[in-house]
Amino acid sequence: MNVASKSLLFSIFFFVLVGCTTATTYPSPDPADKPVSEQDKLDQYDTLDELMLYYGQLQKKNAAQLVAEYNSTKKHFNRKNSDAKSRLKYVLLISLPKTSFTNIQAALDLLNNWPQDITMSTNVANFRKLLISLLREQQIARTDAKNFSQKLKASDEQIQALEEHIQTLQNRIDAIKNMEKHPIRRITP
Repeated sequence: MNVASKSLLFSIFFFVLVGCTTATTYPSPDPADKPVSEQDKLDQYDTLDELMLYYGQLQKKNAAQLVAEYNSTKKHFNRKNSDAKSRLKYVLLISLPKTSFTNIQAALDLLNNWPQDITMSTNVANFRKLLISLLREQQIARTDAKNFSQKLKASDEQIQALEEHIQTLQNRIDAIKNMEKHPIRRITP
């Protein structure tokens, strides 16, 4: 065998040997990467669908019906505090604007102080985060509106005081003009 064929044979042998000794590694299955079963996916979407339907129904109710729903939901929430769905329904209800039971701070507290024993699907957890963001923004907007309203009221009071002062000055000017038109004649002895 000539040198070229020996080196070619040696190279092939070397690559085959290296290829055989290199172990193929497969990633170990991570429990967090476990595929979600179809039933779990359906449950996630069913819970969100149910919450969205519930919110839609709340939008259609009048004030008396909302108060009755509030009383019922509050009783159910207090009785069955371990259910994520009942907790979120209660949060949706007390975050409704322009109701007698609206309490944004309580809704935020319920969402931020979520009990560890109440489990949620990924979709419901993301929905909870969305609610927290929206309610914080709503709270900031209400605070800003309240501050602007107070500033507007203070400005209105200042305008009223200035208008009264202007009227007083105008009355004095008119009195001076009147005195100039009708001078008082002094009687001299």
